[in-house]
Amino acid sequence: MTPGSSGRVRVRVPATSANLGPGFDALGMALSLYNFVEAEAVPRGLEIEVAGEGSDDLPRDRSNLVWRAMERFFRAADALQPAGVRLRLDNSIPPASGLGSSAAAIVGGLLAASGLTGLTLPLETVLALAAELDGHPDNVAAALLGGMVVVVPQPGGYRWVRMLPPACLRVAVALPQLALRTEHSRKVLPDEVTLTDAAFNVGRTALLVAALAQGRFDLLATAMQDRLHQDYRLPLIPGGAAMLRTATREGWGISLSGSGPSVIALGVGESPGPAMADGFARAGVRCRVLDLLVDQRGAAVEQGTAAAPTVEGMRARGRAGARRPLIVLKYGGSSVATPELILRVAARVADTRSSGSDLVVVVSAMGDATDGLLALAGAVARLPDRRELDALVSTGEQVSVALLAMALQDRGVDAISLSGAALGIVTDGVFSRARISRVHVDNIRAALARGQVVIAAGFQGTGPDGQVTTLGRGGSDATAVVLAAALEADACEIHTDVAGVYTADPRVVAGARLLPRVSYDEMSEMSSLGAKVLQLRSVELARRHRVRLIVKSSLVSGPGTVIEEACAMGETMEGALVRAVTHTKGEVKVVLEALPDVPGVAARVFTALAQQNIQVDMIIQGRGREGRNDIAFTVAQDDSAAALAACRQVGAEVGARRVAAEEAAKVSVVGAGINQDARVAAAMFECLAELGINIEMISTSGIRVSCLIRPDRADEAVRALHARFIGPAEAS
Repeated sequence: MTPGSSGRVRVRVPATSANLGPGFDALGMALSLYNFVEAEAVPRGLEIEVAGEGSDDLPRDRSNLVWRAMERFFRAADALQPAGVRLRLDNSIPPASGLGSSAAAIVGGLLAASGLTGLTLPLETVLALAAELDGHPDNVAAALLGGMVVVVPQPGGYRWVRMLPPACLRVAVALPQLALRTEHSRKVLPDEVTLTDAAFNVGRTALLVAALAQGRFDLLATAMQDRLHQDYRLPLIPGGAAMLRTATREGWGISLSGSGPSVIALGVGESPGPAMADGFARAGVRCRVLDLLVDQRGAAVEQGTAAAPTVEGMRARGRAGARRPLIVLKYGGSSVATPELILRVAARVADTRSSGSDLVVVVSAMGDATDGLLALAGAVARLPDRRELDALVSTGEQVSVALLAMALQDRGVDAISLSGAALGIVTDGVFSRARISRVHVDNIRAALARGQVVIAAGFQGTGPDGQVTTLGRGGSDATAVVLAAALEADACEIHTDVAGVYTADPRVVAGARLLPRVSYDEMSEMSSLGAKVLQLRSVELARRHRVRLIVKSSLVSGPGTVIEEACAMGETMEGALVRAVTHTKGEVKVVLEALPDVPGVAARVFTALAQQNIQVDMIIQGRGREGRNDIAFTVAQDDSAAALAACRQVGAEVGARRVAAEEAAKVSVVGAGINQDARVAAAMFECLAELGINIEMISTSGIRVSCLIRPDRADEAVRALHARFIGPAEAS
């Protein structure tokens, strides 16, 4: 053993699909179906145990591919090989199926050897070693990296690009009970192809990458067509050709997975899996269908096994050893405002459930129910106690989750509603604005293991003393994100009354465009600057815990907007790009005039505001005359009364001439890198000047420029800025 090594290591490796139709030997995709390699150093010898897929056929001696990969790593790393190794292989990927079982074995062996020795090699070296053993870099790259990988050979190695397709993308895999080894299917391929067929595949490959990058699922059926290998291999698969013709479905692309015999379909909406199985059945071939997602993480090494999820636990979530995708859905109050809308949501949830996913559905109170409860409190008390307010308003979600559970049960879907306490959401105990401290998901996991859809009450939790607390306006978004993080969900979908995130408020700008992708940073700024699509806290939580969000309509089908890391979006690091124009009219500018120009005065002002937990946005200090200064800042309208009272008290103490407040609006342009290009700010100021709009205050950050203006000019300013930076709507 070497310093830093581990006596025991476990590796999880995803299945993969190569080619993806036209991308012969260049495109690979990782799937949410896994093999596990557990390696342990022992005094002597080699022991291999195989469970799951291939347990009857895979060798248990030194010819085993996992062990061969481990030996290759020991040689490449010049590492001292352990005296003995015990291997346990627990496989969910069927061998000789076209789902990358060999790639998974090789990657698992390489990473297991790395874990046992404590030595690491550059990723480029690991990929080269894996490709050397497997012969297919598209498979091994996807298994290593996750997502979708474009990989090409070059002298001395490989070049690759990894991308994450939209998280709403579904994968249906038909597994006929046939074995078709890669070396056999390679023999039927021609040595030469026509220029016409080569050009056909080049165009389809480019279209496929672009379609997945932009969420253009309507293009998948065309993009996954192939002329280089499928027509030659399909005769080896009884019923394969007929199945491809009959199982087509709008919004889905279907092709052989790797060299076959499995068939893979990519798309959204109702799965073509049953039609795929039926197509094989007509040819007398038995088939099973797996409904999967794109694996986002790739191979993962776990040092030791105490904290790792068990293979048995993973299997409990799936059929035939497959890990069932886990999705967290959130429906806002407008989506469940009436019994009719609740029934519509129930139908959509049932449809998603039928695709084979485990579901946790977070629900807000019905429509304006929370406002109605607050009005009731105001009718009986001038200043309602915050503890009692939380106890009151939390009942709104209790109603909606129970009704949705009933609606699902009536459709034959086993569902259970859970309150914030039953969900295990523990907060800091601050009423009305509680912060989430930790999440215990035992109840949720138990319900999912029973096959139930969990309907979760958003917006609420319990304090350390067990009392009900609420998370503030929009808190159901935060509930959905923390549950997705705690459960390691494959996706977190926020369903609302709009189709996604737009370049501006579509109620103000008729030409606003739907954004297919937005970075966490951009969404944080947009949420803080007036975009009402997502609660700011939920975006920050998603960024912290790497939860990939999708915002989509609860009323109509569509890809929506994916919120993720900027690097996952394939954006450049430099170059200004205005992504959106946002605005808010709920701003109040507070001005303290003629304050003494001495140290400590500003500190007294903002300390008083901090003691009231009042968040301040823009701040400006102007030097006046006779040793006095003016200070102006902005706060949200809800905090304006408290801010004005605090400032008047401090102003009286230090001798301010006047303390006043006035309503204002804030317009902003948002986009990664705009602070690196002074032309953006200049163009914004010029645009407002052309309209005769006076700028009262300015603030900037790394990805936005904001101007404070009169509220009655806000809509006009937004439309002009959108036209200047983004332009008219594009034809779809």
